[in-house]
Amino acid sequence: MTPRSSLLLLLLAACHHEAPPPVVAEPTPPPAPALLPTRTAAPGPAAARAFTLPEAKVGSLSNGVAVYVVENHEVPLVTVRMSFRNVGLADPVGKEGLATMAASLMNQGAGDLDAEAWDKALRTLGTSLYIGAGYENATAELSSLHRNLGPSLDRLRDLVLKPRFDKKEWALLSKRTMDAVIARRSDPTATANWVLDKVVYGEAYKGRKLDEKSLMRITPKDMREWQQKFLIPQHAAIFVGGDVTLTEVLPMLEARFGGWKAASYSGKLPQVTPPAAPKASSLTLVDKPGATQSVILGSGYVGKPSDPAYFALTVANFGVGGQFMSRINLNLREEKGYTYGARSSVGYDLAGTQFQTSAPVFADKTVPALVELVKELRGPASDRPVTDTEVKNAQGGLLMARPLKFEQPGYLLGQLENVWTYALPADWITSYETRVRAVDPVTAGAAWSTSVHPDQLRFVIVGDLQKLGPALTEQAKTWGWTVETRDVDGKLVAAEK
Repeated sequence: MTPRSSLLLLLLAACHHEAPPPVVAEPTPPPAPALLPTRTAAPGPAAARAFTLPEAKVGSLSNGVAVYVVENHEVPLVTVRMSFRNVGLADPVGKEGLATMAASLMNQGAGDLDAEAWDKALRTLGTSLYIGAGYENATAELSSLHRNLGPSLDRLRDLVLKPRFDKKEWALLSKRTMDAVIARRSDPTATANWVLDKVVYGEAYKGRKLDEKSLMRITPKDMREWQQKFLIPQHAAIFVGGDVTLTEVLPMLEARFGGWKAASYSGKLPQVTPPAAPKASSLTLVDKPGATQSVILGSGYVGKPSDPAYFALTVANFGVGGQFMSRINLNLREEKGYTYGARSSVGYDLAGTQFQTSAPVFADKTVPALVELVKELRGPASDRPVTDTEVKNAQGGLLMARPLKFEQPGYLLGQLENVWTYALPADWITSYETRVRAVDPVTAGAAWSTSVHPDQLRFVIVGDLQKLGPALTEQAKTWGWTVETRDVDGKLVAAEK
């Protein structure tokens, strides 16, 4: 390039040089807002909302079946629960699980409708209907639009009184159930619960389990005999909730169930005897080779729900293990990192009030987790009494959300069914809030101290015993506990030491 060309390029560049942007003055910032006061403590609980408990109106059919109706006219839906008290207790020896399987098969068609037509008929009505049975009750639950209540009750009548028990459907159901029974052995939590029931009840009540042998012995003929013998008026009650009145629904029920007569059964259903508390806690070990986590369960009966201390015990348990911020969970999960969650509960069944605790933990933390769990269970009766803050938190947790539960008619119906099933005091539902609010730290601590004894519980641990067995046995011995080993079906492998 020549000197003249270079000069020309420089001149062209100078001509096309962009002017600098104009200078714009910065806007004046607005004045800083006044600083809000800094919160130094968590806000207190909101004031309790006014709540009027829905009242159940009571009637009966001409055959003596009691009918309870709770009105709720906010939406045009009706829920009907027909319950048969304690009929799951009477399974014949060798055919354990008969009630459960019979109820399951009843859902596969009734009257003139096979399984496919039955399902279509319910869908056409927009109705859900299902019957199930367990260790205690058999319960059929119907949910229907108000305008379809009549034909929906026709389906309920057929379900209860005219089940088909088709052999083809039984072949399908029994195969699915067999697969589930076998799969249970590979689930550590399911295994732990199974074995705990065997330890607590032996071959009674919840210790009577459906297994491969009993499943293979059950036939549709057995199921029909069970239905005819136990699903009868003297075992039944009907609970209705939603957009309907007693005056309206009683004639509808009478038309479908009033002529239903009792079968020849006149005996008494089996009774449940509360298991005796052990003199010392027992530890049952179940081997799960190669398990990366262990499941710890503990259980014991601590009285009856009708005992005056029941509500105080419920409040105490809320702080010990009944919610996320409880002592057990904060210790084992938040502080130690042994588990994703550890809990305890207080509930009731036909045997009485049952205390339970559970903690799935990392395998290598099994022994220290058990030590910490037992320490927390001992705390309220020794060095860590129940505090006023724990009681207030429990009262808030148990009561503040309670009104919302009653927005669903099925919840109150379930509560009424519990009163009926377990012969609870007549004011069980209506006095709940008063009894919970009457608890203070002294009564809560006393209820815990006299009920929950960590050295009189039954514990089950499912884990890799090759790695954990000796250390767990040694720890149990330091507490004076007995130790035994069982297989995944609850059968004794090594007797108590």
